[in-house]
Amino acid sequence: MGYRFATLALALLAAAPALAQTKSADEPGPMTIDAEHIEGVSEIEFTARGNAEIKRDELSIFGDVLRYNAEFGRIEGDGGVRMQQGVDRLFGPHLLYNSLDDTGAFEQPGFLMQRALPAHGGAEHMEFLGKDKYRFRNATFTTCSPAKEDWRLEAAEIELDYEAEEGKAKSPRLRFFDHTLIAAPFASFPLENRRRSGILAPYYSHTSTRGLEVGVPYYWDIAPESDATITPVTMQKRGFQLKNQLRYLERSYTGELNLEYMPEDSILKDKRYGASLQHAQTFRPGFTGNVDYNRVSDNRYFVDLASQVRQVSVGNLQQDAYVTYTGSLAESGYTLQARVQRFQTLQDPLAPIVPPYHRVPQLNFSASRNDVGGLLDGALGAEYVSFRHESLVQGSRSSVSPSFAAPIISPGWFFTPKAGLRYVGYHLERLDPGQEAGPHATIPWFSADSGLVFERDSRWFGENLTQTLEPRLFYVRVPFRSQDQMPLFDTALADFNYAQLFSENRFAGGDRFGDANQATLALTTRFLQSGGQEAFRATVGQRYYFEDERVGLTPISDLRNYHTSDVLASVGGRLFRYWTFDATTQYNPRDQRSQRYTVATRYAPELAKVVNLSYRFNRDPATPLKQVDVSGQWPVAAGWYAVGRYNYSILDQRLLEGLAGFEYNAGCWVFRAVVQRIQAAAQVSSTGFYFQLEFNGVGQIGTQEAVTLLRRSVPGYSVTNPRDQALGSPASRPRLPFEQVY
Repeated sequence: MGYRFATLALALLAAAPALAQTKSADEPGPMTIDAEHIEGVSEIEFTARGNAEIKRDELSIFGDVLRYNAEFGRIEGDGGVRMQQGVDRLFGPHLLYNSLDDTGAFEQPGFLMQRALPAHGGAEHMEFLGKDKYRFRNATFTTCSPAKEDWRLEAAEIELDYEAEEGKAKSPRLRFFDHTLIAAPFASFPLENRRRSGILAPYYSHTSTRGLEVGVPYYWDIAPESDATITPVTMQKRGFQLKNQLRYLERSYTGELNLEYMPEDSILKDKRYGASLQHAQTFRPGFTGNVDYNRVSDNRYFVDLASQVRQVSVGNLQQDAYVTYTGSLAESGYTLQARVQRFQTLQDPLAPIVPPYHRVPQLNFSASRNDVGGLLDGALGAEYVSFRHESLVQGSRSSVSPSFAAPIISPGWFFTPKAGLRYVGYHLERLDPGQEAGPHATIPWFSADSGLVFERDSRWFGENLTQTLEPRLFYVRVPFRSQDQMPLFDTALADFNYAQLFSENRFAGGDRFGDANQATLALTTRFLQSGGQEAFRATVGQRYYFEDERVGLTPISDLRNYHTSDVLASVGGRLFRYWTFDATTQYNPRDQRSQRYTVATRYAPELAKVVNLSYRFNRDPATPLKQVDVSGQWPVAAGWYAVGRYNYSILDQRLLEGLAGFEYNAGCWVFRAVVQRIQAAAQVSSTGFYFQLEFNGVGQIGTQEAVTLLRRSVPGYSVTNPRDQALGSPASRPRLPFEQVY
């Protein structure tokens, strides 16, 4: 019979039941057969020859000869058989397939899986085990292109179960340029970015303080909301260390716990440990708690060992816990907080620091209400803190700070007068000679903030922009109250920056409130694009003093006796399409020179192309600074990228951080190699070598933290294979890490 008529007849035959009742969404569609010649037996069994094709829904089978049994759903193909099932493509000389239960076999097949993880390979024999489930014997598997198969996974058996999102392999060997890198009796790997428990690929690094370091992480998928990584580490110079990381994410709480333990350091002949816990809890809406606890065994822990324990500042580890309650009462919002905060201070004998005070405890209350009487905004703050220290004066501090503001805001201008009062009192112990046990002060203050906003259309470099001109005037008056008897628990002179120009208090902390009779005048201009993005900005500001200051940090502090502050100025924005820049300066008009300035620029035309350049200068004798910092990532040849950083202190004539490396992206694998030298402590430097060989979508060999290191040291650094999720350590990944496990 003619094949056109046979195709149509079979399609109608397969669809006939649909005439009697409505077809459900789960029922298969009609089966069609196309070929140069079709033979049928009892309208149940058909043989198609010559460019034969069988199709139903997402299933298409092509071949020289195809046989179909409609009663049993059996399809048999010979000669150049090609099969497409959804996004999966298979091809080989002989196929036996049951379309009713998706089972069967394929001889000597090749396969191409166009899934979230595109892959291809081949096998001596293949079995269909059900929908989206395949088993390959004596098989190969790779994510490389067929024309450039640099690496492949060879195994006696590979099973891909896309329904369970899991892959398994027996006797696998990871081959790279025909050399075996890893072999194991068994391997499993997740499909479609699913977590799996198992041993992760080992990592390696070499540093001057630890020697050769080898770690073999074990990833434990405890539950959908929690996982752990257990890593035995061997260090050539230090010995054995065990690292443990636990992460959890529940509806009402989340956190991360890191524990590190070394039974005996081969150099120090003593045990060493580190611990870190970050936990956030919501007890109920508005009632939360947080813990940030960090501790290490000794002062040199971070100098000698790599660690995931967090430093809140140089030399200080925070041990902090607090609960916060937020509520409302009579149209007023309020917040209550109770806190305990301690620090572990790590001392460098060549650069000792004074340990900060512990807060045990700290109690805070704040409340606010807007539109009081239709005009005023009111706020109230109160605090009680007990400060403790090993050797310095200690005691408690109580303070209350009410304030009222009357903001008047209109398009193009604003005016906000504000008045407040601060009471602070102490109960002190371990007094210095001549110091009062209970000093206190009540300090009223007043401020007025005002500004104008002008706009006009402008055009720069062929682009239509909106230019603003924003003058601002800020006045503050604080009468003098003697505070020489008060201790310094948590207070220092605030950094003189643009935001500080508009602050009522020149001190940061609760122990001082500076006297003031001064005004700040500032001018800002911006160039805004049509979408509101800022293309360019320039700001200049200066403070004018009408009285000499009388309140200092200590009775012997130098006090200001001039009438104008240094001038603060900054410019920044986008110079051209791919160039951004920022520059700030603090200019001393009395000495006619800059006290400090920073200049920084970045050129980033596209992914994996970035150059950063900055220079920082500070003339302050307490914190002198002259630093140049250059970093970048740039392609130097097809697939090759150079990466580096040079951070140098001109004043100290020493390298703070030097980094040089390269990255090669071959399409289906990436190799990174980096040498880093950093200033670990005063007169102590550390040099490390890190490398990473990453097989896209399968796993990696080498330094676990290579990508994290590059992102931290080179602002704007980008991985050259961003589609792959298996980057960095488990801690730096999303909560669904893509790992090969053994």
